[in-house]
Amino acid sequence: MAIKIEKRIPGEVTCSYCKGTGKHDGESCIVCGGGGKVNVVDTNKRCQWCKGNGFLMKGIPCTNCGGTGYTRPVDRSRLF
Repeated sequence: MAIKIEKRIPGEVTCSYCKGTGKHDGESCIVCGGGGKVNVVDTNKRCQWCKGNGFLMKGIPCTNCGGTGYTRPVDRSRLF
């Protein structure tokens, strides 16, 4: 039985925390810096903790994915 290995595909995804608007509660989004997009390590994998929502509790970005909704951001292990 062969093990299927998924290739990591780094790239830009829509910020799940602000839903790509660049704003959160009237302020610039702390996850994407107001750009609405975030570079992540793997665009194939949604965050298993927040299920791709970008937060576990309203107003607090997911500590696992840093609010991106996918795998961790490129060049950062965690934002928070």
